[in-house]
Amino acid sequence: MYRKYIAFTLAEVLITLGIIGVVAAMTLPAVVGKYRRLVAETKLKKFYSVINQSLARSLAEKGDIEIDTSDVSDDANAEFLEEWCRENMVKYIVKLKEEGIEKNPNYYKIVFMDGSGAAIYLNNAAMYVFYQLNFNKPSITKTNMDGANEFLFLYDREEHRVEPIFKDWNVSSLKNNCYATGDSQRHGCAALIQKNNWEIPDDYPWIR
Repeated sequence: MYRKYIAFTLAEVLITLGIIGVVAAMTLPAVVGKYRRLVAETKLKKFYSVINQSLARSLAEKGDIEIDTSDVSDDANAEFLEEWCRENMVKYIVKLKEEGIEKNPNYYKIVFMDGSGAAIYLNNAAMYVFYQLNFNKPSITKTNMDGANEFLFLYDREEHRVEPIFKDWNVSSLKNNCYATGDSQRHGCAALIQKNNWEIPDDYPWIR
């Protein structure tokens, strides 16, 4: 008695694998892009929440938070900023690492547990917060907000909150700013994402 075995031929197996490979090559970029956007949205929303919760706790304890630089010379801005951040924000945040001002006296830097980080810069009475999704990428500069990894926030002295810069602009104006070709112009990207309920718009060009 002979038994008849049913199986795929080598050609059929190779054709099937080829089809799977083509489908995977077509769908993988979309899957990776969706994942990147989700990570960016999650980190931005978490940073906004954590940093403002820390300021709210500080405000509740002290009754008021001031940034008084009237007696601070330009040379001492970094030391003043470091002390202010430690006293009003950092002590309430679970962080991975604090670089302070040692590596770059122009910025006070902290790195969060998820690998993102913030570089804080004081310019006269204004305090800017440069948030970076991946702090291991090239260091933040105050003119490079690329909309893909770096986003610009500003400390609101009246509300005692950190908010995206240009938050009062309408969506059309924010898109004109954020979608600009030159990355030195994209200061409104964080505000645009915030207006979309911290979800990256479908036509957003920088995180794909």
